[in-house]
Amino acid sequence: MSREDSRELLAVSWVKVQPSLTAFLIASTPQFSDAEDLLQEVAAEVARRFDEYDPSRPFLPWALWVAKIKIANFYRARERSPVKFIGDSIDALGEACDRVQGTLAEEKWALEKCLATLTGRSRQLLQLRYFEDLSPQEMSERLDMTAGAVRIALSRIRSALISCVRSTLAGSANSHG
Repeated sequence: MSREDSRELLAVSWVKVQPSLTAFLIASTPQFSDAEDLLQEVAAEVARRFDEYDPSRPFLPWALWVAKIKIANFYRARERSPVKFIGDSIDALGEACDRVQGTLAEEKWALEKCLATLTGRSRQLLQLRYFEDLSPQEMSERLDMTAGAVRIALSRIRSALISCVRSTLAGSANSHG
């Protein structure tokens, strides 16, 4: 793998797992600021050690392994006692983060599939609201609708998307299980 490909793989992999790593670190440390500091340390260590990562395996468990080392170092350096997470409990937390990451990936896939089915006004409303960040009032002026009608339409679109995602996930589970 070229250096450029390796950098791209690292960047893409990191962006996907950062929310799970952040949650893991927040749950493992006494203060949010400690978790933020550790996240930076984990990012630096992951970048330094990335050549040790096997791309044929999932990235999150490997990054969690690095995070566990940083957490252990964090508590050792501060000589805090009792240590809140040791052995099996920190491993269980890491496994939970891995499961959550998998669930989020499935939900994202289902949402993308459902969004692809939207057409016309529904697609336009979502585009204006979530990509252009317009308020319902701004949207109403642009679309010649009342702000109330915009809010109702967005509510119905969100409800339809929720139903679609649930149905898609259920269908996916039935076809795999």
